Amino acid sequence: MSVGNALKEARMNVGVTQEQVAQKLFVTRQTVSRWEQDKTLPNVHVLKTLSVLYGIPIDFMSGIIHYWACALSSR
Repeated sequence: MSVGNALKEARMNVGVTQEQVAQKLFVTRQTVSRWEQDKTLPNVHVLKTLSVLYGIPIDFMSGIIHYWACALSSR
């Protein structure tokens, strides 16, 4: 599972829109969309907030990003 897919699934599981997430994080909806499309990654401070918002342990979130980064670097 990609980081974007994990973020999108987590967001949908708590029943919030990209716009609602963006407002809570003080970013644009387009930024949230870019994360979910694997175009960019949220920084560590945003990941911490997302883990609270989505009810997912930060270790899980950072683990997905670490796995994805390793996969990209091995290309």
